[in-house]
Amino acid sequence: MCLSQTKPDSAAADLIIVRDGKVIPLHQAGLGKSVAQTPAGLAEVQRQVLEQLRQQQFYFAGIDSIIARRAPGAKTAGLHLYLSSGPRFELAAQLHAGDSLRREPEWLRELRGRRDETEWRERLQNILTGLARAGRPLASLQLDSVTVAPSHQAAERQALLHFKLDPGPAVRLDSIAVHGNKVTRPNVLLRELPIQPGDEFNLEKVESIPGRLLRLGFLKAVAPPQLRRTSAGRYLLDLTVTEGNSNFLNGVAGYNPGSGGEKGFLTGLIRSRETQELGLRYREPWVAGWPLHLAGGFQQLIQDTLYVERRWEMTAEIPAGGRLTLIGQLVRATVSPDSLAAVQLGLPESRVASVVAGLRYDSRDDLINPRSGVYYATSLETGRKRVAVSAGRRSFSRKKLTIDFEWLLPVRWSQVLSLALRGREVTSGEPYLAITDQIRFGGATTLRGYREEQFRGSRVAWSNLEYRYLLSRQSRAFVFLDVGYYFREEPVAGAAPALATSEAFKRSYGLGARVDTPLGIVGLDYGLGEGDDLLNGKVHVSLVNSF
Repeated sequence: MCLSQTKPDSAAADLIIVRDGKVIPLHQAGLGKSVAQTPAGLAEVQRQVLEQLRQQQFYFAGIDSIIARRAPGAKTAGLHLYLSSGPRFELAAQLHAGDSLRREPEWLRELRGRRDETEWRERLQNILTGLARAGRPLASLQLDSVTVAPSHQAAERQALLHFKLDPGPAVRLDSIAVHGNKVTRPNVLLRELPIQPGDEFNLEKVESIPGRLLRLGFLKAVAPPQLRRTSAGRYLLDLTVTEGNSNFLNGVAGYNPGSGGEKGFLTGLIRSRETQELGLRYREPWVAGWPLHLAGGFQQLIQDTLYVERRWEMTAEIPAGGRLTLIGQLVRATVSPDSLAAVQLGLPESRVASVVAGLRYDSRDDLINPRSGVYYATSLETGRKRVAVSAGRRSFSRKKLTIDFEWLLPVRWSQVLSLALRGREVTSGEPYLAITDQIRFGGATTLRGYREEQFRGSRVAWSNLEYRYLLSRQSRAFVFLDVGYYFREEPVAGAAPALATSEAFKRSYGLGARVDTPLGIVGLDYGLGEGDDLLNGKVHVSLVNSF
């Protein structure tokens, strides 16, 4: 390299790149529009230019000279950087694994053809990943030699890369250690793992550990597991967790605008002026150390001061491997109408005893603010309903089908597309389905932009489409489009026994946010239903607090 003795004003001098005798723009050389032409700046320019050529597989590229020249009539001198790119190399690879390891057909597919350096890195990493899945996570590749041969084009060369594969030992885990847990007992976390001490190393199972532990809901973070080898030659899997809070408080409030001369009012756990709901639930996971989760619950609903519905349930959940769970449930419910409802609605006192069978699949990566995954749950409830009538009691069959589906698709950067589909259908041997058996929906958690439980039917469905922008691990902003459907049959008042059909589609749209605050995760949704103008929407406020 040579540098002329002319010393131009480096702050004002222009940089000109000459590659193989031709002037090229700065961006083709991997440089920006402005270049700091100080000694340190010129050194960085040389590094960037050569790195750009190396990425294009010009491995013998070099800088011939840097010369300062002043053009006739110019006030300042320009720096000319002369490059020699040399031949471009086509890369092929060959793997030498020795006789102790069987060559897999996948290796031949990965090593076929000629590719650039980035593609070869990915393909060689695929081979190591395959070995890790087969229980050899310590496998490594080493470049042994390079054979260079002429190409069919004079300006190119062919380089055959010879890699030596060290498969490493077949690893069997001797122990699993948990770090960072101050309140949670280690066995509470270890029992959730898909791999246990004594098992062969399985990359897919190990990589699924952070997601499985985060879905427990009381951990803030789980670091990628680290495989370590002790001085005694034993293999240890290290897990580092950060605990969060294990108790959660959920609250929902909404504002319903008034109509006519009536003022608007708030709704929440007391969902309207006449409707109240109380629910209690307890869940005991891993009963006696077995993969069996038991839960019990009680719910009481006072609906429009017309009737009181009470529901008791006992639930058993059995993990069926991976992310699948089998569910069984016993349900008992009673409806006690007041005298006005019994006369006006023809609503008798009733009792229902039923059993439920279902399954749940959940691959979401987080319960609060998921970024990807699928959630699917379905259940079938069947039982008998006993109704008190003047002549005694009558019994009818009753069935309920429930389907829930949620799909989260990462779009780009911190953006996620979320689609949720929900369906419910209740059938009965009665002449028509009583109002207490119909499914109610609408409001903050189902069809935003409408009052809480504004709609009901024997067959209902709704969908929630959201385009989310993730602000942090537990915060997001989004726009939404909700669509709902209901169908029901009811007797015609004052007429001969006849049923009137009511069926409709409803839609709403709006925007919202979930923001992580010291108080908890505050949710705010503003929805516009059909017929609402911009200032007459429904506001839904929620709070999820952990303690």
